[in-house]
Amino acid sequence: MPALVESAVLVRIEAATGCGTDVHIAAGHMRHATTCRVPLVLGHEMVGRVVALGSNRTTDALNRPVSEGDLIAWASPWCGSCYWCAIAKQPTLCINANVYGFGPTDQFPGLTGGFAEYCYVHPRSQLVKVPELLEPALASSATCAFRTVVHAFETAGRVAPTDTLVIQGSGAVGLYATAYAKMVGIPQVIVIGAPTERLNLATQWGASQVLDIQTTTPEERLEAVIAATDGRGADLVAECSGVAPAFTESLNLVRRGGRVLVVGAADPRPSEIHATSFNMRQISVSGSISAEISHFWRAFNLLEQHQTNFDFSALLGNHYTLDTVDDALTSIAEGAMKPVIEPTPS
Repeated sequence: MPALVESAVLVRIEAATGCGTDVHIAAGHMRHATTCRVPLVLGHEMVGRVVALGSNRTTDALNRPVSEGDLIAWASPWCGSCYWCAIAKQPTLCINANVYGFGPTDQFPGLTGGFAEYCYVHPRSQLVKVPELLEPALASSATCAFRTVVHAFETAGRVAPTDTLVIQGSGAVGLYATAYAKMVGIPQVIVIGAPTERLNLATQWGASQVLDIQTTTPEERLEAVIAATDGRGADLVAECSGVAPAFTESLNLVRRGGRVLVVGAADPRPSEIHATSFNMRQISVSGSISAEISHFWRAFNLLEQHQTNFDFSALLGNHYTLDTVDDALTSIAEGAMKPVIEPTPS
């Protein structure tokens, strides 16, 4: 166990959830990412109960008292002094961050992954208490998939109440994006994805139309979006699928002068694009990665407020222990919903 320095926190992991990024890291697809450094303990979605607090850590980011036994979530430790933190005010781009679940374990404090019994919360990490009415596994899923969605749509800017949104992907990110879109009042939401069970869930959560990638061609999907928007195309397309061809398709689905929001891209393959989309059709593209503590807090509050409107538990898969994490990762690769890892199951 690493020594608890001033303002650090030691937590016992209550629940962790698996993410497609964990599969990419395990498979070696993230070698290009400067934040990913082996050896590492996987797991960047987790919540834990406070075991011990450093001498100067007494409150969370909202100045609420924190004590042993509280269930908390925490953001990565941005340095606060690089250009991106201090000047650009874009801390998720911090060049000095040690991201949880990305390693390395051979440097202090080492214990910074969710697939473990304990995690060391860095002194620079901001934290928030998890609402008491949120089930820990669900809260864990929000510490990546949902807070990333909240950050992404904040990055995209205002969406008008007359806009049409196309969401590419019906995994956890795409479904959370569908729920978020309905929470904030976007009237027409078209979800593209698979399999049928997930598209049915998107419909239950308010999607106006769903398009199955297994039974439609890109041409048919474009025709459907064009028909739903009086011939214009979508005002905003959110790429939440993580596959390279989706970004190529997004540039066809968006209207002239529209916006593409890249949320899920993780495919090491390049996407084929025509640069004329950006000047001749005046398309804007924005992306976002990770989130700061404000997005964690917003995600938790939205989950708590809308639990009766959406069955968020449908995003969770089977439960696993630490000795079956490999099975959990395999389940993600095979298309299962978010596996729940319980280091010390009750």
